[in-house]
Amino acid sequence: MASETPQNGAASETGSPVVSFVAFKPQLFVEAPKANDAVLFYKNAFAAEEVSRALNPKRKADQELPLVLSAELKIAGASFLVADAVDDSVKP
Repeated sequence: MASETPQNGAASETGSPVVSFVAFKPQLFVEAPKANDAVLFYKNAFAAEEVSRALNPKRKADQELPLVLSAELKIAGASFLVADAVDDSVKP
């Protein structure tokens, strides 16, 4: 039987307590609503490829652009996420 190497935090068959991760994905938070501008910048400046995008559908009518929850970009095979930073906490 072929043995599989545990990846991304999976426990090995021997029950070893060692946890190892083989990849991570950086995430950049930019001031809302400038994530769309940041994505366009990375596309134009570094020829980034946009892999996926998730938008917040619950926006107020007076706000014309939806917030970017995450946009995955790829530059030279390396992936990273760009998102609008929002403070949803209630201020007293």
